[in-house]
Amino acid sequence: MIDYSKLETGQQLSSQSVSLNAKAVGDYVAAVGDTSSPTASDGSSLVPPMAIAALALSAVINALQIPGGTIHASQELGFCAAVPVGSKVECTATLAQNSVRRNWRFLVVNMEATSEGGGVVMEGKGTIMLPA
Repeated sequence: MIDYSKLETGQQLSSQSVSLNAKAVGDYVAAVGDTSSPTASDGSSLVPPMAIAALALSAVINALQIPGGTIHASQELGFCAAVPVGSKVECTATLAQNSVRRNWRFLVVNMEATSEGGGVVMEGKGTIMLPA
């Protein structure tokens, strides 16, 4: 079990390379019922942006070993570039804030996903509330 009180601002929480192959994207689309099917101007398939966000957040949740009773309180995301199906992205997360109010610990996490070429494709932050 992680001692959340010892997590420090600026600490890297997770770093994971994610393959956005047709199977991974298809599994995401099927799980959420996404019917958007984004495509590039040349007709090639693009990854739904929220699939990147879901995989990045999943890496954070797994790294933090989030217990039951946790609340995903907020999330702000920005998508900077389209990502073709078959690409890999590097998803990283760092702790922006760790505080306790009443009986809740608030963890604010900055997330970023970069393409194989190093360009940012997604950035954002999320707030997770855990029983203190």
